[in-house]
Amino acid sequence: METRPDEPFSTDVLIVGAGPIGLLLANLLGARGVRTMVCDQRTGPPAGSMAIGVTPPSLEILKPLGLDTALRDAGVPVRHAEVHEASRRLGRLDFAAIRSEYPFFLSIPQVKTMEILRDHLGQFPTVEVRDGVKFTGLEQDNDWVTTRCRASTIEQSFTVKARFVVGCDGHRSLVREATGLTVREKTYPQRFIMADFRDQTDLGQEARLFFTAEGSVESFPLPGGLRRWILQIDRLKPGESPAEHLVGQIKQLTGYDLLAEPDPFVSTFGAKRMVVERYHSGRIVLAGDAAHVMSPIGGQGMNTGFADAEMLAEILPRALRRPETLPSSFAAYDRIRRAAFEVAATRAERGMWLGTLRGRMASLVRRVVIQRVLFSRFVQPRLAPHFAMLTIPGCTLDRASRSWLALE
Repeated sequence: METRPDEPFSTDVLIVGAGPIGLLLANLLGARGVRTMVCDQRTGPPAGSMAIGVTPPSLEILKPLGLDTALRDAGVPVRHAEVHEASRRLGRLDFAAIRSEYPFFLSIPQVKTMEILRDHLGQFPTVEVRDGVKFTGLEQDNDWVTTRCRASTIEQSFTVKARFVVGCDGHRSLVREATGLTVREKTYPQRFIMADFRDQTDLGQEARLFFTAEGSVESFPLPGGLRRWILQIDRLKPGESPAEHLVGQIKQLTGYDLLAEPDPFVSTFGAKRMVVERYHSGRIVLAGDAAHVMSPIGGQGMNTGFADAEMLAEILPRALRRPETLPSSFAAYDRIRRAAFEVAATRAERGMWLGTLRGRMASLVRRVVIQRVLFSRFVQPRLAPHFAMLTIPGCTLDRASRSWLALE
């Protein structure tokens, strides 16, 4: 659709960023009949897939849209995870007894999750998605946010007037930067390599964690007969590719020979913790990685963002009907979602610290902690709900007290 620069679009909610959080929020708003525009500077799906885990609370959020079934059909339900220290089995995590209709951790590539969420938007006439559109700035007054955008394919600038703007544009958020919101962050020293291989193991649909004195390895099944491997690293040898290093270390640390070449997606990455000083400014609000980032170990980041989207899908339609509720609703959003982040991020940080300890003495201490404490008869029953994120405060609105939100 062609538009002259002096003809601004108008919508109720503008979502900047068509990642999983922005797409879920668009679906939830579309189901409520809210006029919504989603803009993303990409012109196609991301080349790789970082997040693969969808937790039971997230599936509960997706259920009213019917998307819980769609994701489950496309993913692999992981019902068990075994923990090993060197060659010794320390314990088995079983999700069967958790209090949810989804007694598993769903493994599905993020790019597939995004595809399903995007396809589902087609049934909502009030939602429009515009790809190849870069956010360039904004101004706001008491009633509107005027956002400047540029269509990259035709180098055309235009504006969008929206009642609300939601920044879902990742940890380098341009919306956050334009709004002037600052962050607190720290970078962790740990580094990892991640790649997907044709699964030639005997592990089936089971996740496996390998801890050794030399480093840690995580392994998860994926749909399509693939398996993801995540390896803790220091540095590569001169001339050694990340894939070569990963294959050699997996063989040494776990005994599994990956044999085949990896899927095209191979990634090296670090970890950090970041949270914005405030989740909102006037009529602008942040969600997902634009608001908070945590260690990817444990797979809690995207799922925390899904809960952000669920809460905003309750707040924004109400604020459109009753503007006087906006200050208290956004204050509640900041308070509740910040509390959820702090718990999830601290758990991810502690799990990464324990799992990446190196050296013989540290390995011995870890083995004792895991075997005699975490898998003791007193603590083990709490492990599955813990890792399924069912014990995160406000993991879904149905599991929280809605009186906290001042929505009813």
